[in-house]
Amino acid sequence: MSSHLWFLLSELIRIPFDLLRGVRRRRYEVSVEVDAPKATLWSVASAHKITLAGSPPIEIDTEPDPARPGVYTGYLRYGEVKRRFGYRVLEERPGEAMSLTMLPDESDPAYDYGSDSISAVAIAGDEEASTIVGSNELTHTRFATRFLAPLGLALNLNRIKRTAEERAGVAEDGAGSGSQTKNALITGALTFASFYALFGWSVAAMLIVVILIHEFGHVIAMRWCGIPVKGIYFVPFFGGVAIGGARAKSEVARGLVALMGPGFSLLPTAALMLLSANSGDPMVASLALTSALLNGFNLLPIFPLDGGHIAQALLSRAGGDTLRAFQAVTMFAGMALALWAGDYLLAGLLALIAPSALAKRDAAQLLPPIAIPHLAWLAAAYAATFLFYALAIAKLWGFEGAPTEG
Repeated sequence: MSSHLWFLLSELIRIPFDLLRGVRRRRYEVSVEVDAPKATLWSVASAHKITLAGSPPIEIDTEPDPARPGVYTGYLRYGEVKRRFGYRVLEERPGEAMSLTMLPDESDPAYDYGSDSISAVAIAGDEEASTIVGSNELTHTRFATRFLAPLGLALNLNRIKRTAEERAGVAEDGAGSGSQTKNALITGALTFASFYALFGWSVAAMLIVVILIHEFGHVIAMRWCGIPVKGIYFVPFFGGVAIGGARAKSEVARGLVALMGPGFSLLPTAALMLLSANSGDPMVASLALTSALLNGFNLLPIFPLDGGHIAQALLSRAGGDTLRAFQAVTMFAGMALALWAGDYLLAGLLALIAPSALAKRDAAQLLPPIAIPHLAWLAAAYAATFLFYALAIAKLWGFEGAPTEG
């Protein structure tokens, strides 16, 4: 996975140069070593019906179209979301390689990373180990896909690798503490570098500490709710995410896991505020303000922020139409706020996930709605936590000494 991270970092660096030169057509390629026989790897990489390992699993279920040779249509299910999925096989050498192109008119727009997209895999190896080389060539039509195309390629190849190794009976448990620590260190270093480039070393260091504490709160809540923990990952230029090995079993569990990120951070934020008030140290005050800003922002009721998940849990009794209407209003407000603040990455991310987040879900995809007693305490805890950070920001902003006239 570390090679994927370096691949993603190099592609991240290329983006501004591509924009300056007006480059829209790009080809991405990743090679992955797989501890599984070549035949097993090919059976996974070329399958038209398969469930790929990962969190959450991806289920692909497509059928050949008798009227159109090489065309497959069906659906792709990712966690709770089920979408139309169609593609045409351009070339296939059984056991060796395959290339295909997406059919935009027969696929959900969320899977469209660009026009004239051609994806390919090539397999090599023997009866003990193998290698898969994946590539994706496309013409970018949206800014956000410059990030999502290489990321999607890397993640999909990693899922193919894990699925093949599981079939071969040699897959390792990615949730082991050693793997979790390694992934956190590697992604943390890359994220620190991205923050350093934007804000300098002191702010970058504070952000990493605050994000780690925040995500640790999510991990604690996952364990309380019986959700296996895959690990904590940092995301360059954005923040971090705690990955669970399964979905929450109820809306109250979803709300608790989301709330515990900012909730667990209450203690260190309050301690830093007390220390800064007693010592007058501006560095301590800056760290407290950073924690208050990050956690307060995450409590905004905008999906996929923590506040968006909490709002989804609180509104689960109101019905799907009410929830989608609320999410639509808040997501568009979030996009407007991000554009006003000049955060085009966040605005692009919200625009990208909006179709999936606002789509109507089947009854089987819905979690049990929250009970009234749970709704009451979750709403009270959410309001109290949000109020704490609002007051903390107001107090610390004044302590920091905002510029004044004269």
